Amino acid sequence: MLLTRLEGQENISALYSFEVELYSASTQIAAEKIVGENVTLNIMQADTLGVRSGGYRHINGYIRRFRGEGEQLQGLRRYTAEVVPWLWFLTQTSDSKIFQNKDIKQIATEIFSENGFTDFEFRLIGQHPVREYCVQYQESDFTFLSRLFEEEGIFYYFRHEKDKHTLILADHNGAYESCDESSVSYRAGSLSAHTIHAWTHQYEFRTGRYAKRDYDFTKPSDRLQTGMAADIPLPGVKRFEHFIYPGRYEDKSFGDQLTRLRVEQDEASHDQVKGESGCRSFTPGHSFTLNRHDDAPEEMDDYVLLGVHHFVSDYSYTSQDEVEREYRNVFRAMPASRVYRPAMITGWPKMQGPQNAVVVGPAGEEIYTDNYGRVKIQFPWDRYGQYNENSSCWVRMSNNWAGKNWGGVFIPRIGQEVIVDFYDGNPDRPIITGRVYNAEQMPPNTLPAQKTRMTLRSDTHKGDGFNELTFEDEAGEEQIYLHAQKDHNTVILNDETHQIGRDRAKSVGQNQSERIGNDKKITVGNDHTETIGNDARHSIGRDVHYDVGRTQQENYGKDHIESVGNILKQNIHADHLYQTGRNYEGRVNGTYTLDVGSKITTNTGVHHLQAFEKFIISGPSGKIILDGSGITLEAPNIRLKGAVSMGGSGSSQVPTLNLAANEILPICEECEKKKR
Repeated sequence: MLLTRLEGQENISALYSFEVELYSASTQIAAEKIVGENVTLNIMQADTLGVRSGGYRHINGYIRRFRGEGEQLQGLRRYTAEVVPWLWFLTQTSDSKIFQNKDIKQIATEIFSENGFTDFEFRLIGQHPVREYCVQYQESDFTFLSRLFEEEGIFYYFRHEKDKHTLILADHNGAYESCDESSVSYRAGSLSAHTIHAWTHQYEFRTGRYAKRDYDFTKPSDRLQTGMAADIPLPGVKRFEHFIYPGRYEDKSFGDQLTRLRVEQDEASHDQVKGESGCRSFTPGHSFTLNRHDDAPEEMDDYVLLGVHHFVSDYSYTSQDEVEREYRNVFRAMPASRVYRPAMITGWPKMQGPQNAVVVGPAGEEIYTDNYGRVKIQFPWDRYGQYNENSSCWVRMSNNWAGKNWGGVFIPRIGQEVIVDFYDGNPDRPIITGRVYNAEQMPPNTLPAQKTRMTLRSDTHKGDGFNELTFEDEAGEEQIYLHAQKDHNTVILNDETHQIGRDRAKSVGQNQSERIGNDKKITVGNDHTETIGNDARHSIGRDVHYDVGRTQQENYGKDHIESVGNILKQNIHADHLYQTGRNYEGRVNGTYTLDVGSKITTNTGVHHLQAFEKFIISGPSGKIILDGSGITLEAPNIRLKGAVSMGGSGSSQVPTLNLAANEILPICEECEKKKR
């Protein structure tokens, strides 16, 4: 096949494309043998006089498109083909994928390798932070990588060799390579090789300042604001500023770096050169020195090529006439002292509304969260996640209330379906805004039969059970139902009031304890019944008052023991009746006083009164004293009725006593008579 014409566009940080015109004696070239194949186009280098020097400028790539044209020339059929770099194949993909805890170099290497490409080289010296969570969403690998390269200020170009081309990714001006024609003169109007024959140096007004701000919930009070002025020597540029929010950073140092990249982008684009030349080695990302220029300040400056549009033609093989071979290019360049930063022209995916996801975590767990109450999730579009703790970053969730150590906490469980939205539509910043039921996660109520119930039911962690609060709103059946699977604790710092219109029932399976710091008052409108199956103990620090309007009855199946530390006083306005089935025993350690207003009647078989020291019986006119010295009767007169007998060794007074008793005479008077 004969190459007759080549036209192509190369740009830094862009895919190149070369349109090639070919002629072949074969009229039926099978496209499947051409399309997708690697090819190298060789442009003969020329010496300073334009004569072939024997060297070649190689253009290597893959045939993207091949067409057989209807035109024929001297029996040769015309074909056209388009040649592109291997990076172009990444435009033919589309994926949704999550990258976690990887920097840009790791992400790019993974994508290149998965697509089977190894001809790439990193020349990075800047700080490129690890991205905790980076999402490729419904975009080609090329689009995804392009926006990351642009954000982090990474430019790329291609180095062509005889049988391959290599992608060079760089972030500093030391990564520029030198053109084979490293020193070039400007000669206006000249069409000779190795010469620039058109040169236009233009300056553009650019914004002189950039500012960014973002937010990090782990440092909510920090403003995370950055700002930087551009080094553009034009008047008035610093009066104007671009403010960007969100800045897409959570660390201020990274924010400063991103702001500096935007400033450097404007610094690079405000000062550029456009020109035309016959320099066949001109390639984006490569530099040259302008060794001669009519404008002295332009001389001996180094420039890096940003874009080259090549025009090549050679019809010497298809024409009988003397046809001149032609090469020329149109190029763009900028001072090589500056670092090129690609413009942020690749759009970021904008999440158009919420999505559903499922909560995930380690095997065997039901709840998986961190100290902020965040959870891990997996989206339905994630083909690579394993539905475990590595499926996503920690994702914050919206709560009905969220304050400083107060609010609501409802942590989604593993397996639950959640609704996920995105801050500013950024797929890298998800937030859970709600939860929904599905066929595997059904509501706690049977619907629609129980449609009048509002239920809040939890699920016991690694067990069978639940806590529940239910509101029944069916007319005539209204109810509030509370179920505690184990304990129910209530803390009220002030008053609690219960008002019950009808009955109240309480059933306690084991113990009940009440502790009241001050008073307790119970008012019962009718009867009060307490049934105690075993013991009852009352411990009262001070007084007890019982006010019984009618009868108080106490029945004891066995003993009744009372212990009074001081005085026991009973005030009975009517009768006091004691009835004892067996014995009655009273023991008084001190004095026993009985004051009876009327009389005392004792009916008993035997009445035994005993005093260990002295026994005194007193009446209105005398008393009887029994003590260790004997029995003393003190009275004005003593009368005895009935027979008197006496035993012992003392003198007998029996006759005297009998006489006194028979005659009803005073005993003492008779005793005196007998003495005389």
